[in-house]
Amino acid sequence: MCQLVVLYFGDRKDDDTELLAKLDIADEATAGNVACFRVPKPADPQPAANSILPPDRLASADLWATYGIEEADTFVVADRYGNPYFTGKDTALLEKLGEVNKHFRGVRKELKKNVEAARQAGDDGKVGEALKSLKEGFAHKLTGYNEADDAEKLYNDLIKQGREKLKGADVARLSELAKTYKGTDLEGEIDAAIKAAKKDSN
Repeated sequence: MCQLVVLYFGDRKDDDTELLAKLDIADEATAGNVACFRVPKPADPQPAANSILPPDRLASADLWATYGIEEADTFVVADRYGNPYFTGKDTALLEKLGEVNKHFRGVRKELKKNVEAARQAGDDGKVGEALKSLKEGFAHKLTGYNEADDAEKLYNDLIKQGREKLKGADVARLSELAKTYKGTDLEGEIDAAIKAAKKDSN
């Protein structure tokens, strides 16, 4: 499996071999150390996923939207999971390839700290603090690694627990939950539950 990925966003007329030859990573691609892909702009653009959880970028229906690409002839240097390290029009990419793994080792350490803090807060019953730590971790937008999987699992567990708390809750309790889960995927459900509870109380 290739360790790194280079994405070219654009529609140059030269074929992939000619395009690759213009870059300084041709030898790395030939050796199988990097996978290079051309990403034409979609005729029917799709909006990027709207979730607190970082998206699986390479599985996205619209890579332009997912990577926030606005101009053609843009390159993205990413790790094997599609986590971007460099985005720009510079075609001198070899040095950047050498920096990717070190960069994401640092990011993984930071995310691990976020997950550990969130887990401890959750064990102490401090759900709001746990979610805050996870949000800080999700800001790294990291996917694919064990640390990212742990963060997502813990988040989903907290959301599931929160969803259970909605059952039979009155407006006052729902309002408390709204503060705790603000900015999460449960926020909309809580807002709807509050509206329904107020309607039932009238």
